[in-house]
Amino acid sequence: MSSKTPKYIQDWHDYIEREPDKHCEDIKALKRMIEELLQSDEVWYDETDVEAFIDFCKLVKHREGRWAGRPLELSLEQKYIAACIFGFKIYDEEIGLDVRYFTEVVLLVSRKWGKSTFISAIADFLLMADGEPAAQVWTLATQKTQAAIVYENAKAFLQSSDVLTPPDNPRKYWRTKRDKDNSEMILFPAMNSYMKAGSKNSQSQDGLNPHGVIIDELHAIKDRNTYDVFSSAMGARTQPLIVVISTFGFVREGIFDSILKRCEERLSGKSQERLFPMIFRIDKDDNPEDRSCWIKANPGIPDARPTMRYLEGEYQKALKDPAQMPSFLAKHLNRASGTSVVYFNLQEVDRCAIDMSIDMIRDKYAVGGVDASETTDLTCATALIPFDGKLHIFQKYFIARQRIEQNSKQDQMAYESFCKTGANDVLNDELLHICEGSMVDLQDIADWYHHLSQEYGVVFWKIGSDRWHYNELQKKLEAHGFMQEEPDGRGVTFPIAWGAKTLSEPMKQTKVLFADRIFQFSRHNGLLRWCVTNTAARIDTNGNIQPDKRASRARIDGYASLLAAYIAYLKVKDDFNTFQP
Repeated sequence: MSSKTPKYIQDWHDYIEREPDKHCEDIKALKRMIEELLQSDEVWYDETDVEAFIDFCKLVKHREGRWAGRPLELSLEQKYIAACIFGFKIYDEEIGLDVRYFTEVVLLVSRKWGKSTFISAIADFLLMADGEPAAQVWTLATQKTQAAIVYENAKAFLQSSDVLTPPDNPRKYWRTKRDKDNSEMILFPAMNSYMKAGSKNSQSQDGLNPHGVIIDELHAIKDRNTYDVFSSAMGARTQPLIVVISTFGFVREGIFDSILKRCEERLSGKSQERLFPMIFRIDKDDNPEDRSCWIKANPGIPDARPTMRYLEGEYQKALKDPAQMPSFLAKHLNRASGTSVVYFNLQEVDRCAIDMSIDMIRDKYAVGGVDASETTDLTCATALIPFDGKLHIFQKYFIARQRIEQNSKQDQMAYESFCKTGANDVLNDELLHICEGSMVDLQDIADWYHHLSQEYGVVFWKIGSDRWHYNELQKKLEAHGFMQEEPDGRGVTFPIAWGAKTLSEPMKQTKVLFADRIFQFSRHNGLLRWCVTNTAARIDTNGNIQPDKRASRARIDGYASLLAAYIAYLKVKDDFNTFQP
């Protein structure tokens, strides 16, 4: 290391060399990149703005948590970031001025590190202390409410400072006002500057000429036009700065992956753009179960930002609920994760298997559910009968005769063995019905519900179906007297939108019902056991889930049918509590 290495950079680099196991390969690559930059003939280091920023931070105070009321003291890695952002300079021949070398900062770090606190301080500095006339500082996110988090933190910092907000004259240096779109903005009259929170709807802002752009939670932004518009609008500024800060997300559809690729290319030396990429994440060969690697994604652990107790608690939640594991990996370890996980526990499902009898369905109130989304493959209809504190599951599976051999080989499932299972009750004994022809006949499904109604006295209050084949199935059910549900709730059959908004909460509840042995099904119904434990859950960025057929290990039709029946049950749950407790 060169003797001219600046203190804050030297301190961080010494830490990496002293404890290399606590740092991922991206951080080590950044160290090499900065060391090369320090040897450049065109780039130099000037501590003036670095010390100005660190001193500026000391003027403001934390407002929450155990640091509330204390001045903002930057951590080791935050001083390093500040040193790199504000310290490296380059001469701009076009405008004849010394300017910041880095024009863009990308900081990818896990939750609870203090991202909003750190970037709020940067936003205030760019507004008030960066020397830019008529500066525009924007805080951006996918939703304006998210962007307002950084804005409100920045305002709270200013309010916390007796220097920036003198008690005897609080409007001396800054004030707020409403813009013409009725959104609040912070004004700094001394430089005719302002700060404002925005979102994708701010692209058409009149006179857009940003000096600083703070982008929070990049992984959630799908419309890259927001980034492009603000980035391209900075061309008239002397030394504009974009600061991007985020955790990882799931499988991204927006701009995150393209910016991550730029970061990786800069760290590898494939690119020489003026980008500062600091990525805290566990390495590809790290085992998430190994707690010692968690610090790679959580550099604030030595300062309890977050505490290991908190991380351990989140990890234990993910172990208990596999649907939460992708979120834990993405948000707390910054490991890019697919959105699907196998959702149900085989042992919990097996504990729900019992010997069933016809008395469990005879003369009972019931609900039904149908998954007929692929009539060329396996299809399932469910009757769900609640009584005695349990939800009893009777099912009928359907498969086309001309497809059974092909499907048996493809799915590695001996389907014909379920035509006669040996169960004591006839319904579970004759679990599978083979439809003539090359497709499942929806009439056979309607006939099964009619058979249960006529032969066993079952009264169906509701029957739900995926809406893909709903119209055709509904006509056949209506011919048997199962009328379509009206807007006032009268009627039996109704379509189900197969998406996270509709399915997330019912799916989470079915997991609990298996775990608590509330569901009961025949031990001869191996198809339900197979379908349930095949089921993968697709998880969105908000933690909503739905069955994912593409990511599932094999057929899930039996579970999809049960889920539809459970949604039907939720519609009339109170009636069951009254009439069939």
